[in-house]
Amino acid sequence: MKKVLIIGAGIAGLTCGIYTKMNGFDVQIYEMHNVPGGECTGWDRGDYHFDGCIHWLVGSRPDTDLHKLWKTTGALHEDTQIINHEAFGVYEEDGRSVSVYTHADKLQKHLLEISPQDAKEIRRLCNAIKALGSFGMPIEKPMDMMTVGDGIKFAARNLGSLGKLSRYRKMSMAQFASRFKNPLLQKAFLSAIPGDYTSTALVFTLAGMHRGDSGYPIGGSRAFAKRMEQRFIELGGEIYYKHRAEKVIIMDGRAVGLRMADGKEVFGNFVISCADGYATLYRILENKHTPDVYKKLFADPKKYQLPTSAIVFMGIGCEIETPHRSITIKRESSVNVSGVDTDTAMLLSYAYDNTMAPRGKTVMAGFYEADYDYWSALYKDKEQYKQAKERLRQDAIAVLLRRFPQAEGKIETTDVVTPLTYERYCNAWRGAWMSWGSGSKDIPQYHPGELPGLENFIMAGMWTLPPGGLPGAAAAGRFAAHRLCIREGVAFRKE
Repeated sequence: MKKVLIIGAGIAGLTCGIYTKMNGFDVQIYEMHNVPGGECTGWDRGDYHFDGCIHWLVGSRPDTDLHKLWKTTGALHEDTQIINHEAFGVYEEDGRSVSVYTHADKLQKHLLEISPQDAKEIRRLCNAIKALGSFGMPIEKPMDMMTVGDGIKFAARNLGSLGKLSRYRKMSMAQFASRFKNPLLQKAFLSAIPGDYTSTALVFTLAGMHRGDSGYPIGGSRAFAKRMEQRFIELGGEIYYKHRAEKVIIMDGRAVGLRMADGKEVFGNFVISCADGYATLYRILENKHTPDVYKKLFADPKKYQLPTSAIVFMGIGCEIETPHRSITIKRESSVNVSGVDTDTAMLLSYAYDNTMAPRGKTVMAGFYEADYDYWSALYKDKEQYKQAKERLRQDAIAVLLRRFPQAEGKIETTDVVTPLTYERYCNAWRGAWMSWGSGSKDIPQYHPGELPGLENFIMAGMWTLPPGGLPGAAAAGRFAAHRLCIREGVAFRKE
């Protein structure tokens, strides 16, 4: 039985570990942290649980390929309760509001009532949402190994969707929003998805929600990752926590093992890195095997921007009732409390998940688009960093109290997350929680993870299947396992 060493127990690493173990390999996962999940995580603060990842999950609908993956990996069980949100979110300004409903017909009716002059674009959007609902991510085999026949089958299955997909793929969210005449609609859409993302991010998200395939699993991110860990261990896999891989041991151009931060060495037949992409290429492999495409992307983070954020979690000792998962509120004036100028404030509600807070209490969060360089510079002076976090905390509390005055005097605990938090705890390059999503032609749709001059090594994770997210991470992990099976002449067992 050949041994596979996997770096990282995030969603990509756990998925890869489960599929490689199912297919007869001896598998060991080495994780720098003391818990599974990577950035798919949550933590406790007193009576409250703060969730750092899942807001919705593509693949929550039982008749989809991704759902089969989540079931196979143990991420979803038969008894996992799924909540389908009625609205993606709401935008509020001067007593007016736009609810971005997840059902296309309801969304269309609502938007037409607000802006009949935008009827053409509204109907076009809602028709695309309906058409793209059944458009699934191709995960049957690694994308570079798909044959012409596979491509024809995929195109035939999605024939009605491809034209609409092409239209939105060519537009950024800023361009998409500008097609609407009503400024309130423009702001509502840009409050949902940032302007530099492709508009497919919005359309695909709403399409999945319309179809009931982007629900939220009760229990959130930590429970999701723990179920995957349990599945891997039940299969006989081994996970070693607090084991930070520092280097890949290479002999005669082949990856043969790992050297840990404490000097310990472990050896195997194959190494698969599901760790952060930058850490893999530039630290663990010392920039000796970096493909040109990644040299270009990592060299210019201003041009090829990554999403990161600051979040202020708040445990509130009363019930905050709201039908909306997220609320974006127009501010009276622009502020900059996270390195980014903004005239809006976003609140996230976790009231729909009763595992987040005791009965009669609520978890809410202030969510801020953030600038990594701003926070990185502050972190060099711990007192300045601490003061900036406090300013952010006070701003989030003020926003909460203006919108929900019943929370006055009842905020029992808070926790502030910055891009440096993602970097410290998850080793995430520049605090990113997804990879590149701008749609630039320089960004690969998929990279096989095989590197020049290095045998028996595969890189997998969100960096090889942009923009990533949980589906991208899991698919990349499965692709790495499948690729290994093909290499070894093993018929790939997928369930």
